[in-house]
Amino acid sequence: MVALGTYLLDGEAENWWQSMQRGVPPMYAWTWAGFRVKFFKKYFPRSCRNEKIAQFLKLEQGNMIVAKYEARFDELSWFVPKAVEDKEYKPPKFKEGLRPGIQLRLCTWDFTELVDKAMRVEKDFEHTMRTRPPVRDTLTSPKQVPLAPPVSERRARFIPASAPPMPLKRNCDYYHKAGHFV
Repeated sequence: MVALGTYLLDGEAENWWQSMQRGVPPMYAWTWAGFRVKFFKKYFPRSCRNEKIAQFLKLEQGNMIVAKYEARFDELSWFVPKAVEDKEYKPPKFKEGLRPGIQLRLCTWDFTELVDKAMRVEKDFEHTMRTRPPVRDTLTSPKQVPLAPPVSERRARFIPASAPPMPLKRNCDYYHKAGHFV
């Protein structure tokens, strides 16, 4: 793994690796764990790793499709290896970040099976949404409210022509005080 990993280094990282090799005896065999410690210390400080761990712990599917959510989950889980190696922790953590509609339909704890089922549920939701007639959103779509006719037309409709004209101001029927309007 060290040979493959260091083969992919380029530019400054490659120069750093060559200087690291010059600092050890010729027969020294680098372990993957030893290489990672040195590499992280140089290029990935603890503060950055802590930030990635926090992102992993807060990760939610949101608007992502399940495949993209899984890719992001795997990418960030690289920074929390002990947690995701634990077969008891990884599936519930993945499921917890899924949208609630998908979460409720999943009842497995095998990670691969969980991802597969989540993708199938997501496709089912998409199919349902495409085949369902559109629902008018009463909160965001404007309502067509007919305009009220002018006061003179309203009076004409409800008051017979033979009735005497009604005064616009009169004492309030509730408080019986002047200045209050009906």
